[in-house]
Amino acid sequence: MHKILVVDDEPRIAKVLQDFMAKSGFQVTQALGGEEAIKILNSEMKIDLMVLDMKMPKVTGMDVINEMERIKRKIPVIILTGSVDAEKYLIDIIKFGYTEKDILYKPVDLFLLLDMVKKKLRMA
Repeated sequence: MHKILVVDDEPRIAKVLQDFMAKSGFQVTQALGGEEAIKILNSEMKIDLMVLDMKMPKVTGMDVINEMERIKRKIPVIILTGSVDAEKYLIDIIKFGYTEKDILYKPVDLFLLLDMVKKKLRMA
């Protein structure tokens, strides 16, 4: 069973994503914010894919990506963002090999997210 890490600072959104992914047959761990995500990334926990909100207080999604690169942990990422922030984040994430195809806009279409998860896990 594939293990997905859902990272969002909004508990309601994280819970919806976690429940939907679990009902779709995935094992899901939730991180309520970037600090928690970084702790998980630095642990031995197996993660096959991360669904990552970019706009979070204190430790942002970009901080999480930077940490993942620093510790050389290669995990496919689906980036969540509001459409107003998308262009700003796209410029930042390109240097890490991500493209516009790695971004989903809030409010998230859960079935589109599921489709992206399945495609990324086939590529991984």
